[in-house]
Amino acid sequence: MDQDSFMASLLFLFSSFVLFAGYRIIMRWIDRKRVAPSPDLHALEDRLTRIEQIVESTAIEVERVAEGQRFTTKVLVERSGELPQPRSSGRVITPH
Repeated sequence: MDQDSFMASLLFLFSSFVLFAGYRIIMRWIDRKRVAPSPDLHALEDRLTRIEQIVESTAIEVERVAEGQRFTTKVLVERSGELPQPRSSGRVITPH
């Protein structure tokens, strides 16, 4: 095989590789451009509104429970005439 045919075959292989790589890059770019259909924004807005309402009602209920506990503690302290002593379990529970 002479040098000219060797260079021609190398040029063919190199150009084939470059064309194939370019094709793959372009196809990946096209695939990334394809976007999944956008979700229904009105349905998402309704769902977020329902979640907000649930969170607000839960906060109200938690506040009612806390107020009930404060009232019960106050009544128990007034009946017994002394403050309840906290139990020491040896463990420290930290708030999260």
